[in-house]
Amino acid sequence: DIWTLQQLPASVAVVGGAATGCQLASILEDFGCQVSLLEFAPRLIPQEDEEIALALASDFQRQGMTVITGAATERLEKTAEGIQLHYRQQERPASLTVGAVFFAVGWPGNVDTLNLGAAGVVTKRSYIPVNDYLQSNVPHIFAAGDINGQSMLVQSARYEGRIAAENAVLGPYHRFTHEIVPSGSFTDPEYASVGLTEAQARQQFDCAVVHYNDLLRPVADGHPEGFCKLVVDRRNRYILGAHVMGEYSVEIIQMVAACMASGMRVEQVAELQLAYPTFTEAVGMAAQKLVRELGLAPLPQLWSDIKAPSVQKAMPS
Repeated sequence: DIWTLQQLPASVAVVGGAATGCQLASILEDFGCQVSLLEFAPRLIPQEDEEIALALASDFQRQGMTVITGAATERLEKTAEGIQLHYRQQERPASLTVGAVFFAVGWPGNVDTLNLGAAGVVTKRSYIPVNDYLQSNVPHIFAAGDINGQSMLVQSARYEGRIAAENAVLGPYHRFTHEIVPSGSFTDPEYASVGLTEAQARQQFDCAVVHYNDLLRPVADGHPEGFCKLVVDRRNRYILGAHVMGEYSVEIIQMVAACMASGMRVEQVAELQLAYPTFTEAVGMAAQKLVRELGLAPLPQLWSDIKAPSVQKAMPS
C-alpha cells in the first residue's frame, strides 16, 4: 500500500496504465524512483484518444520511465534483490526486479460491510445497479458515486449525490446523465478530454489540432509541448469531443465542455474573443482551423500550416 510506505524505493513497477496508474507512475517518477509502467492493453490510457495516449507514452519514456504495453502480469516472486514481477508480452515470458510493486487495475465498490442483503438491495460485481433516478432495486434506497459503477469521477459523484438527495426527498423526478463530463489526469504532462475520441466519432466528423508551440503563452511560459484537438460533426458542426495534452489541459477542457453543453457550433466558438495570451486560445484557434477547412469562412491560417510553394528547378540548357 503506497499510503503506508516508510521510505521511497529506488525502483517500482506500476501495474495498470489507465488514468490512476499513469498518475501514480508520474508522481513516483517525479519523486526520483525508477519506474516501470505495465499495461495489458496495446497502449496506455486505452479509453483516451489515441494521439493523447501515444504522446503521453512518448513523454514518459523521454523522462526515463519504462513503458511496457501488451503485458499480462502473471505472478510476483520475493528475491534477495527485491520483488521479481513475471509477465508475458506477446506470448513471450519476461520479468523485471524492483523494490516495490503497485497495482492500479480498478477498484471494487465497498459494499462488503454494508449488509445490503438485509435490506434486499441487489449488488452486481460489488456495485449497486441503479436506474435513471439513481434508485437501487429498492425504490427508497439510492446509490450515488463510485458505488454504482457509472462514472468513477469526483465531479460525477458530487453531481449524482445532489440528484439522489433531491429524488429521495422530492420523489424521483430528476434523471442523471453523464453525456458531457470533462476529465483529466494530473500526470506530467497533463492530459484531459471530453466527449468522443476521433476513433469513436467514426465517419461523419472533422478534426483540427493546434499545437502549443503556435501559441504565445505556452512558449513564453516554457511549456511549448502539447496540443489541443477538436472533433466536430461535419453535418451539423456541433463539437463531438476535445482532447488536450500539455500544461493546463484540465483547465482548457472545461471551456470546451461548456461550449458543448450550451450547444455552440464550431463557427460560434471560432468567433469568441478569448483573452490573449492564454493557453485557452488553443480552443479558439482549433475552431478557426475547422471553420476554414469546412469552408464556412475565409479565416487566416496558422503560420505552421502555411507551406512554402514548391519551386521547379530550371532544366539546364
